[in-house]
Amino acid sequence: MPVSRRLDGRVALVTGAGSGIGRATARRFAAEGARVVAADLDLAAALETCAGLEHAAAVAADVCDSEDAARMVATTVERFGRLDILHNNAGLAQASTPLAEIGRADWDRILAVNLTAFFLAAQAAAPVMGDGVMLVTASIAGRRPRPGMAAYVAAKAGVMGLARALALELAPRIRVNVINPGPANTPMLGAFGLSPDVGEALPLGRLIEPDDVAGAAVYLASDEARAVTGAVFNVDGGRDL
Repeated sequence: MPVSRRLDGRVALVTGAGSGIGRATARRFAAEGARVVAADLDLAAALETCAGLEHAAAVAADVCDSEDAARMVATTVERFGRLDILHNNAGLAQASTPLAEIGRADWDRILAVNLTAFFLAAQAAAPVMGDGVMLVTASIAGRRPRPGMAAYVAAKAGVMGLARALALELAPRIRVNVINPGPANTPMLGAFGLSPDVGEALPLGRLIEPDDVAGAAVYLASDEARAVTGAVFNVDGGRDL
C-alpha cells in the first residue's frame, strides 16, 4: 500500500497486534512514521509483528485485566515518551450459539474482551494522552446481527455506544472513532464458523482484508480526519446496505 508518512512523530499502541487486523494496523502505522507498541496476549506473536520495524516494541498484555491495561500504556510512555494513538483492536469471536445455550462464563468472557477491554484501555490512556486519537475495532455485526451471536453482537453494539460517549467526554482533546469490519480474512473467521466464501455474498464480492481496515485506521488517526469524532466507520464490503 502507498504511504505518505501521515503519522510521523506519533506514538501508537495497538492491542490484539499479534495477528490479523491488529498486525496489519501496527505495521501500517509504522510505515506511516509512527513509533508502535504491539500488545497481545501472545508475546511471541507481538514480537513477530514488530520484526523488521525500526521503532517498535512488543508487550504481553491481557486486555481484560486493569493492571495489564495500565502497564501496556505505561510501557508505551516509558519506551517512546508519549502516547498519541490508541487502537483498541483485541477481539474474541463467538461461534453460532442459541441464546439458551450461552453459558454465563462465555457471555462474561466475550463482553470482557470486546467491550470492557476498551473501557480499561481508554481509562488508562486518556490521562497520559495530549491531543490524540482513540480507535476501536467493533464489527458490522453490532449493526446487522446474525442469529446465534447474541453475546458478540451485544458487546460490539456496546463498544460503539461507549466510543460515542467518550467522543463527547474527551473532546476536544481526544478524538474517538469506531471501525466496523465486515467478514475479514483473519484467523478469527473460522472461529465464527464461517468459510472464506462468505465474502462472495457481500456487495463487493470479497472478504475484507486486514490492510483494508489498516488503511481506514491510518486515515482516522491522521490529521486528515481532524474533524471526525464519534464516527462509526464501516469497512464491510457493503454488508450494512
